[in-house]
Formats: sequence, C-alpha cells, structure tokens
Amino acid sequence: MSSNFYEDLMQVITNLSKRRQRVILKRLGFDGKRNSLESIGKELSITRERVRQIEVDCLGDIRKACGFKLNYKLEKLLIHREKALYISGLEVEDNWFLGFLKHQLFLAQTVKKLTNYDVVTINGHDIITKINKNQWNEIKINALEKLKSQITKRKLSKKEVEKILRQVAATYQTENLTDLLYESIEKQLYFASPCGKGQKILCSIGNGIASFLTALLFEANEPLHYTEIAQKCSDMIGHDVKGYVHNNLKGLAYLYGRGIYGTMEHFPLSEVDRKKILAITEKIILAGPPERQWSCNELYQKLQSYNFNKKLDKYLVNIILTKSKVLKSVGRLMWIKKTTDLLRLDLQETVFTIVKQAGKPISADEIKQLLIKQRGIDRFLTVLPTVNMVRVRPNVWGLIERDFPLTEVERLKILDIFYKNLLEQQAGLHITELKYLLIVKKVNLPDNVTDYMLLSLTQADSRFVIRRGQLLGLLVWNDAKRISIREAVAQLTTKVKKPTTILNIRKSVEKIVGHKVNQPLNKLLRDNGFVRDKSSKTWSMIRSK
Repeated sequence: MSSNFYEDLMQVITNLSKRRQRVILKRLGFDGKRNSLESIGKELSITRERVRQIEVDCLGDIRKACGFKLNYKLEKLLIHREKALYISGLEVEDNWFLGFLKHQLFLAQTVKKLTNYDVVTINGHDIITKINKNQWNEIKINALEKLKSQITKRKLSKKEVEKILRQVAATYQTENLTDLLYESIEKQLYFASPCGKGQKILCSIGNGIASFLTALLFEANEPLHYTEIAQKCSDMIGHDVKGYVHNNLKGLAYLYGRGIYGTMEHFPLSEVDRKKILAITEKIILAGPPERQWSCNELYQKLQSYNFNKKLDKYLVNIILTKSKVLKSVGRLMWIKKTTDLLRLDLQETVFTIVKQAGKPISADEIKQLLIKQRGIDRFLTVLPTVNMVRVRPNVWGLIERDFPLTEVERLKILDIFYKNLLEQQAGLHITELKYLLIVKKVNLPDNVTDYMLLSLTQADSRFVIRRGQLLGLLVWNDAKRISIREAVAQLTTKVKKPTTILNIRKSVEKIVGHKVNQPLNKLLRDNGFVRDKSSKTWSMIRSK
C-alpha cells in the first residue's frame, strides 16, 4: 500500500472488473456527478437491485483495503477540534489525502460510505461531521428556540449568543460547528443598542417584519410616529413595506400617543412610580362595580391628586395597566376587572340557556347582545365549549344533542375512532382528514355532517385538544405532533429563493403539512417576511440590505 489514500483507493478499484469499476465510480461520483441505481442499470442492461448488490460488494472490498485507516485519520483530525473540518481542506490537514483536488464529490461520497462520519453541506461548504443533514437542521431549530426563550428573560450580547450556540452544538457533540451554526442563523438575529446607546445586544429573532420593527424601536432614542417607523423599516429592508407595518406594531410596541409607538425602554417614569400608579389604579377599579369600564383619561384625572411626575398622561397610564394581573383591556384605552371564575361559570350557564331557548344554532354576536340585554354586562365574554354545547360552524353555537345529526352512540363511536388513531399513529389529525378516516373505518355519516362539526365534537371530550391550524391532538401531548400551516410557511422562508406565485406557495405548504390547505395564506406570508409584488402577482422574501 502507498502512503496516499487516493492511490490506495484507485488501486483497489482498478483491480475490480470493468463493470464493477463503472458501477462504483459512478455511484461515488468520480466524474463530478453521482448516478442513480436506475440510470446505471439501464446503461449496463441490468436491474437496479443488481447495481445495488455490485455497489455493496465493491464497498466491502474498499473498506477492507483502506476503510479502517480512513476512519482513523478522520477521527484523529476531528478529536478536540474547535473548527469545522472541510472536505476541500483535507489535503492541507493531512497530505495522505492528496490527489482529490478535482474529485471532491468522489472523496465526500467515499467518506460517507466507508466511515462513521457524514458529509453535510453547510452554508455552501461540504463539512465532515458526526451528524447528518436532519440533525443539522434540528440543531439550527433548537438554537433559535433556545435564543428566543432567553431573550424573553434578558437581552444577550454577541458573546452570550455564541456561548448558547456552543452549548446547543455540544448536545450533538459538534462544538466545532459553532461558528457555522452562528453563520447559518445570523440573518435571523437582530442586534441593537438600547435607545441607540452602548453595546449592541440581541433584541429580536426571525425573518418577519416584526423582527425588523423590534430592532428599530429598541434602538430608537425616543418613541417614533408610525409614518417614521414605516419609512425606516422600508429603508432598512430595502422594500416598501409601509402597508404591513401598522398591524405588526400591535402587541409589539406600546402606544405613547396618537400614532406614536415605543418600548418600555422609552418609559419616562421610574419603576417605583409605575408600581405606585398601578396599585392606585387597581384599587380604584376594583372598588367599582364588576361591569364598570374605566377610560385611561378618567384614571389619569384621578391620579392628578397624587402629585406624580408631570410627564404622566392617559397613554402612560394605559401602558402601566398592561402589567396588571387583575385588570384586562377592552380596547380604546378602556379597562375593566378580570371576570372571576365564579362569575364566568355563571355566565357560561347563562349562555347555555340562551342557546337552548333559541331552539336552533345561534351566533356568538347574538348571544352577546342577549347577554347585554339580560345581564347588562360582559359584552367581551368569550363563549367556551362545554360537554353539551359546541360550535356547529364558525362563530355559531349549538347544542350537541339538538343540533348535531348524530345519535349519542354514533358520537361516542366517532370519538373513539379518533382517539385510537391518534394513539396508534402518534400524529395529529387535520380537520380535512377526519371524515376520510371515518370513511376508511366504514362509518356512514349523514350528508349534513361537516368537517367542522366533527372537529367541534372533540371539544366536548376531555381526551382531545385542538391545536393551532385546526389540528386535533391528545390532551396529554405537548403539541399536535404534526407540522402546522404556520410552521410550514416559516420553513419556506429559507426555501423560496426567487419570486413565486401564491399557487406554488400553497402547493409547497400542502406538501409539507400533508393535507389540503384552503385557508388564505397572505397574512402568514407577511408575518414571515414575504412581500407581494402587485404587478407580477408574485411573492418573495424580504432581504435586508
């Protein structure tokens, strides 16, 4: 044997028959392209299974001759390594690998076939590592989730981010890929200085407009008007996104004035003053009747006698009340007491009576109007499903015994079928799959039983829970064990490289989630950083300059 792996490898292959040589060289991509079993079989007039058998035999001969040494060399290069090991850099690392300069794919495939290591393309480079492509994707997802959970508690410096990424990589014994991990998710990380001062810290994560806005507001030295935010966001992204900014600001920033938004970093009062004001306003509201609605302007007027900082106004009062655990906002700077569990239970019983007396399904809006008329309170009540009352269609409530064309025996049988399927498959069921499952199980359903009714029925059974995206799962599960439409759209942010139509996007989403998608996707696309070109009617990803 020579002192060169390439020569050793080619010597073994040269000793094979001509047909075997052609098979193994084509399967290992010697000419820069890895041929399929089927294409090689057609060329040699043999079956694809025979090609596979020849490949296995050839690899066995190669492994006996030089596979052990290859594995040893790679293990030696990777042990205690701090940086990634590139296929293209093996010749520099050890001259035993000389000769593969023009045959990088050949070398990569040989490593994958003969050793305990894999070759994964990361950021455009072929990397030798202990993990496979799926595990690399898991690492990236876990890294982003870990960072998201951390920045809800505290802001992170770049060094702290790198430390967390190293910890995530370490769980897969791939600390040497930390730099590549950072590089892979860097475009989703937004660093900014608090109010434009000091060290830049991680303040938002993601591809959507919301991430840009969070970073923009975080770095602003004062609250900004909507028009200025929209213009700066458009400049930052490189596209006109003014039409999407307003909705994204809701729940993301605090309202400091008419059309003016900022963060808690911009709040002019001390934490001590905020706590005092919160305690006083809670006392005022809690002392009033349950149905009383309080405007922030009214509360501000009452606070004048306490001699607080003159900077206080109705908008600041509203921001302070967002920290309350006993009050809730009803919009337009108005606040009420949170309904107690006892009162809510009483109201739900009243709702049931209203639906029963209606004699037919009734809309949630009609229920609330009758509540106001009968009780004079709580037009903001959320109607909840019970063991005998669920929705028969969106926003319309009915009684299970009266408004569902199924007997109790039929309902119980259907629910048991759903339960057994979820247990066996360990994967959620989409609303569009429920009726098909029952057909497979030879359950005859009345024509007027809809997909929506079947999903609603499960809300009366404590074994089930409906997750986002109309996915049915078991209550004991942490999630639906199924990719939702929202998650599928998020996956497309890294896959859509050029403008594409909504039809193509819908097909891609359906392929990921495994079922028909009928819901509009426009909002989900915008939330994930897609913008629509009106002239070409195509969608593309927002890319920062």
